Amino acid sequence: MPKIDHATPCRQFLHPGEVLREARDYHEYPDLPLVPAHLRAPRKRPPRAKGLLGKLSDILDKASQPSGGAAASQPSDSRLLNNRLVDNRMTRASGNVAESLNEAQENIEDALDDAANRALFGKTMEGDWTSMAGRFLVQVSNAGGSPRHQALTDRRLFVLTDQATGWLEHEPELELAVQIQLSNIAELRPRPRMTFPRGRFDLVFVDGSWLALSCSFQEDMQAMVTAFQGR
Repeated sequence: MPKIDHATPCRQFLHPGEVLREARDYHEYPDLPLVPAHLRAPRKRPPRAKGLLGKLSDILDKASQPSGGAAASQPSDSRLLNNRLVDNRMTRASGNVAESLNEAQENIEDALDDAANRALFGKTMEGDWTSMAGRFLVQVSNAGGSPRHQALTDRRLFVLTDQATGWLEHEPELELAVQIQLSNIAELRPRPRMTFPRGRFDLVFVDGSWLALSCSFQEDMQAMVTAFQGR
């Protein structure tokens, strides 16, 4: 299988006089923390397709809208409930107990999932959302698309994301997702794994926070680490 060229697309994003030291694939490491809702940027809607696909999308949009008219304001039979039954204290109490039990079961399942993921993937981030690691992850997440390449230069580390999405094959639409100056990086700490993805390394910032990054394979991760150590 031919090796994918990551250097060529990354060179397009170099600044004048900047030297590319290493470029490898960016494999999103599993079980990274989810960015909280208040820090997520609104997603940009892709432009509406022209021609037949655009018309079909318009039809689907209209079909998904609630129908207007007098009939829409009329309550359906399913909504004509017996108010006395709904207001009954025993009925409300039973509903509250059932809801609490469901929430407790969901919390237990979430805790078990978290424990299993921690055992499988280990801790993936140190620091809160105001730390350098937290802000780095927020920027990658808010960039959208699919992160494809990561590069190390004589000045910075940056990640490129591909905005070309959908089930049809497209030419890559690369954008800069995030960048960090080398002066803000304390260490690229290798953390090879026995299971896929094998190329984990931790991006350690000067404020003490860190974040798990990854290449698909250990040799790619080691190339990034070696390039940083030899800067």
